[in-house]
Amino acid sequence: MSFWMWVAISLPLVGGTVAAHSGKKKTERKHVIALLWFIVAVILFFFWWFNRGI
Repeated sequence: MSFWMWVAISLPLVGGTVAAHSGKKKTERKHVIALLWFIVAVILFFFWWFNRGI
């Protein structure tokens, strides 16, 4: 995988981690699960985007 693919994967992971730890009160479980699904969807989208020309 190329450098840009790794950047595209790391951005949602880092952003999700920061968002999950930014709240002072305990995050609800359903919000954490929704955030994880969103991160997976973004990673899959970028994987498709960068590999569609191959």
